Amino acid sequence: MPVKSVIRLLSLCCVCVLCLAGCVDYDVEIAFDHQHHGEIHQHLQLGDEFTNFNQQEAKHWLKSVEKRARGLHGSTQRLSTQELDVRIPFHNGADLVEKFNDFFNPEGQNLQATDLDLVQLKSAIALEQKNWLLFERNRATLDVDLRALGVLSQRGSLILSPGSLLDLDVSLKTPLGARVINRNTTAAPVTRKEGDRLIWTLQPGQLNHLEVAFWVPSWVGLGSGGLIALLFLGYYLKYRRLPV
Repeated sequence: MPVKSVIRLLSLCCVCVLCLAGCVDYDVEIAFDHQHHGEIHQHLQLGDEFTNFNQQEAKHWLKSVEKRARGLHGSTQRLSTQELDVRIPFHNGADLVEKFNDFFNPEGQNLQATDLDLVQLKSAIALEQKNWLLFERNRATLDVDLRALGVLSQRGSLILSPGSLLDLDVSLKTPLGARVINRNTTAAPVTRKEGDRLIWTLQPGQLNHLEVAFWVPSWVGLGSGGLIALLFLGYYLKYRRLPV
């Protein structure tokens, strides 16, 4: 590529970064209530600079998000022309993995060209679950590829990372808390805790890797344990001894 073309491309990218600073605020939360219920909650807000720069594309993107959410039995609410709230329920770990991956990887859903994401968020989640009768242990792995938001050299190194274009947080909300189990990554997201939420601020232009372990209550196991305890208590109150 000629030197003049490279300079022109980089100048255009710099102008876009300066003009569209803070243009997209995107929050994704995975909330587990218990073993058999949870919700993928998303909040999107487009900045004035972004909307004014390309209003038609912004509308297409929000409509694409709404369409995919409804296809996964989710609900959407337009808080304003630039702000959208999305909620997608799931009923177990397998349902979470299927819906999350389908939403953020829509290539196989026969979408039209106008339905494709203006902001490319390629992500995939994997979940390992072990049932310990009263509680269930979960180990989740999430990979979010934001390299499409950066400008790469021919060698693959990052020339320009327009972090000002996207502010993306991913959070996990669980009733018993969560713990990061692997921080050894080339692009380690910034991690913080707020109450029962573990929050990662992802790095645009990078491949972000998250790995976390958490426990959720099993109401079936807890109910069975409570029933057995009541039977033992009733037997003891009647015969003044425990059954052997």
